[in-house]
Amino acid sequence: MSPRITVSPDDTDWKVAPEVPGLLLDVPHEGRWRQRPSLHIEATAHHLLRVTSGGQPLLWMRIDDWWDDGAFLRGPAPTPWRLPSFTSAEARGMPHAPATVEWWTSWAHRFVRELERADASILHAGLWGLRPLLPVPASKAASYPCIPTSRSGGPLDPPHSLEEALRFEPFWWEPWDWRMPDRYEVRSGAVLSLRQPSPPDDGRVKAWRKHARDGTLPPVLLLYFQLAGKWLVVDGHDRLHAALLEGLAPPLLGLWPVQERPVPDNPHWRAGAMQGAQAALGAGITPARVDSANELLLRSHQTHQRLAITRAWPLAGGAPAWMREVVARREQAPFPVKDPDDWEWFAGTRQR
Repeated sequence: MSPRITVSPDDTDWKVAPEVPGLLLDVPHEGRWRQRPSLHIEATAHHLLRVTSGGQPLLWMRIDDWWDDGAFLRGPAPTPWRLPSFTSAEARGMPHAPATVEWWTSWAHRFVRELERADASILHAGLWGLRPLLPVPASKAASYPCIPTSRSGGPLDPPHSLEEALRFEPFWWEPWDWRMPDRYEVRSGAVLSLRQPSPPDDGRVKAWRKHARDGTLPPVLLLYFQLAGKWLVVDGHDRLHAALLEGLAPPLLGLWPVQERPVPDNPHWRAGAMQGAQAALGAGITPARVDSANELLLRSHQTHQRLAITRAWPLAGGAPAWMREVVARREQAPFPVKDPDDWEWFAGTRQR
């Protein structure tokens, strides 16, 4: 039997969630947790990425050298990784009122149990975050960085554009550069499905629509792909579809690997934070000013910082293998391309 996952409350302010406690999952560095997960990311030079499920490609991705844009190609994997299906009886049997703290906490622990017992889990050794998410309008979403950071990890970008998850093009290109006002900018945090949506009249979609209407829809599980600024739907494609058909935002649970970095000790910064807090409270004590002062003091005494990361494994064969795969994919399953220049750049047959 594999070692158990340790679960503890997460007090990190990720700035993406409702006022509901999250969880930290400490996955042991032994047993099956040391292996590549069933669903994982592979990477090679020139910002070439591949999402693999069960040994088959789900998605190839290429990012521009200056983070101006990205392009995506769907893979042949017919069924991505997923948890065992939840039933209507389980959803209605949740012993707490929908959307309450207790309801969210119960579902979060239920997902932890399923992630732990799954024959082919998506977890790997290390620390993970799991907590409710609130989607934001696309206009409020974070922009992609114009130059990629030299350090791995960063903050979470909240999910947006849930309706885009129903799109299932075989190949597409996205502009990310906010400095180009003549084209629509795709922002970080978009939700991306890993399989084609079921038809609206599918039995499971129709059943989940009833749950969406009465507030008993189980959460949709999203995995944060920090390298690409995307939330991947890893469980609940039909639940997401059902909620959107009802004109509702489904409940969302986010999952991501976490890295803890030490914060250098800086007594001068702490002294400055104390003076700033005293000045803020000296102007008059209000609940908002007290909260702001407390947050400032807490940050000044942090010994570590938690960041969202993506762990990527080396892609066998490197960039030449990646390029052979994408060319072969189009030859095996031809599809139209809106702009041939985008495809030639993606496949490596033309430089920008």
